[in-house]
Formats: sequence, C-alpha cells, structure tokens
Amino acid sequence: MSRFLRWLHIYVSMAVLVVFVFFALTGITLNHPDWQLDAGKQSDSVQLQLPAQLAALEFSDDQLQQAAQAQQIADWLRTEHQVQGAVFAFVYDADERLLELDFKQPAGFANAQIELESGTVELSREFGGYLALLNDLHKGRYAGTAWKWLIDVVAVACLLFAFSGFYLLWRQPGRRWWGVQCALTGAGVMLLVYLAALH
Repeated sequence: MSRFLRWLHIYVSMAVLVVFVFFALTGITLNHPDWQLDAGKQSDSVQLQLPAQLAALEFSDDQLQQAAQAQQIADWLRTEHQVQGAVFAFVYDADERLLELDFKQPAGFANAQIELESGTVELSREFGGYLALLNDLHKGRYAGTAWKWLIDVVAVACLLFAFSGFYLLWRQPGRRWWGVQCALTGAGVMLLVYLAALH
C-alpha cells in the first residue's frame, strides 16, 4: 500500500505540475486586481454583409428553428471572421427583424447585431488582455466544458496528492508528530485569518 501511494503521490503531482503552478500564480493575480495590465487589450467594430444563402433565411416563431438558423450564422462568423467564444446565445426580435448573437470567452466577448432585412452585420469584439485571460481561466469563466473538466481533474489530483502525502507521513513514526502539528497549525492559521477577515 505504501509503495503504491508513494508512486501515486509522486506521479500525480508530476502529471499536473504545470497546472498546479498556473493555478498558484493566477491565484495571486486574482487576489491583487490592482495589478491588472493593459497588455494585449483589443477592441474593434466592423460592418459585414451576410452571404446570400444566410440572408435568405426566414426566421419563424419556432424556437428550435430559430436556434438552428442562428447557429448557421454563428458558424459563418466563426469560420469566416474568426469570432471565438465558448458560450453562445442569441436573441431574435421578430418585430424589428433583428438578430443579436452573443459570444463569450475568457477575458472577452463578441457581439453581432444583424438586420435580417438588409443582411447588414455590425460585429463588435473586445479582449481584456492576457492577464485577464489567465484570471478568467483560473475561474473557469466562459471557458467551456472541457476546461471545467480540467479544473475538476486538477482538484481531484490535489486531493490525491494531499491525502497520499499525509498517509506517507503518518507511516513514519519519527516524523508523525511534527507533521500533524504542522497540519493543525496550518488549519489554525487559516481559521484565525478567516475570523480576522470578518471584523
């Protein structure tokens, strides 16, 4: 058992070493929002024209059909104009014949206002910078399902790393007392800091 847990402790930590470092560093930058930098910040707005086959789409009152047609236009924007965003939503105004597409991604968004009558597309994009990108990835904000799974896997790896390390320490009588005291001290400091933060 000890041999297996030693193996687990070492190789689980190595497998997620880079991600551990990433979450540690971005934890610091999240804790200091005043450090925000402008590096990489971008915003732009362009006017486009829908291709003929998309301009010919007739939006009905059926929600499923609207979603499918909005997705076609979203796919065109992704393919032809490099619009990105893990989270996608749309709003259709039947009276104005106006379609709004909203793409959200870590540290940025894209918004397309489409006049279906004329086929005119007003596309606005904004990117908050590289530090904002890293911070949003830390939080899993608009990062999509795959990234959320990665966060869950890393969290499980942290638990395996912590508990296997505790077990390995517990198996060493000469270090057990000091190890447990360190763990209790760490827990006590966390509790005291939390209580101090309430005042």
